[in-house]
Amino acid sequence: MRAIVAHAIGAPEDLKIEEMPDPAPGPGEVLVDMKATAVNFPDLLVIEGKYQIIPPHPFVPGKEGAGTVAAVGAGVDGLSVGDRVMVQAEWGTYAEKLVLPADHCFPMPDGMGFEEAAAIGIAYQTAHFALVARAGVRKGERVLVTAATGSVGIAALQLAKAFGCTVLAGVTTMSKADVALENGADHIVDLTVENLRDSIRTQVKEACGTVDVVVESVGGEVFDGAIRALDFEGRAVIVGFTSGEIASFRTNYALLKVISVTGVNWAAYRDRDPEWVRRVQRELFDLHGEGRIAIPVQAVLPMTEYVKAFDVIRDRQVRGKVILRLD
Repeated sequence: MRAIVAHAIGAPEDLKIEEMPDPAPGPGEVLVDMKATAVNFPDLLVIEGKYQIIPPHPFVPGKEGAGTVAAVGAGVDGLSVGDRVMVQAEWGTYAEKLVLPADHCFPMPDGMGFEEAAAIGIAYQTAHFALVARAGVRKGERVLVTAATGSVGIAALQLAKAFGCTVLAGVTTMSKADVALENGADHIVDLTVENLRDSIRTQVKEACGTVDVVVESVGGEVFDGAIRALDFEGRAVIVGFTSGEIASFRTNYALLKVISVTGVNWAAYRDRDPEWVRRVQRELFDLHGEGRIAIPVQAVLPMTEYVKAFDVIRDRQVRGKVILRLD
């Protein structure tokens, strides 16, 4: 099989397409003939050695994709050869074949293509866990999503709108404000202006007063400003730090404003409670089937153009999911 391989910490340009032995599934595992994989910002962090989990080198990057079950190991129930599945892994999806635990595979709905399936996994699950499990979002609440035109941001916009919320999109590239509006935002919050600590709260006040929930993925001064926009008993959920600056938080502020600050780590749910993840994914598939969420696939590229796929992320040109075809 062919795979995109990282031999050392570096840049996407340092990756190589190589021939590797075909893997075989062990007990509780399945072998998937991969058709498509998503290229994500965390993949870039892993390759550059900046992610919280760095695989031993050499390794095959990639955290999600879709394909067809080619073989099943002993003890696997509910999956058969020929089943079309979405897959999620810590790494390894940038390959023509992948072995992984059976409970990391999700049967695809009829009519869903491999590119769509590769795009509806981790970002949408992360957004769902942030909004539902961590923030306990309710219909009619006001939700501010920062980094709103990234993958998790777009998913959070769509889901918050599907849950009946008023949605505010914090945008760091104003030329992509239309992406936020197309994916459910009712209001735009400009994150390119000065003094974000004050200006975010001012913009939110002008739009809808305050917000009940913040899904925060930027960090630094954006976090400071978003926290100040929270209403009584507001909840902020930390998803990441795309700015590279991890913010600090004074706990007396939580006491005085009666707010909560929490975090979401999708991989922890996958590892600790895979059945919960499966329930969430089934709900996401249902929402998609009902037309309440729609996966924006920005580009589908051949496997050989992986550097071009990463350029979309590095150049801050993300307007949806970038997919590599593997077959």
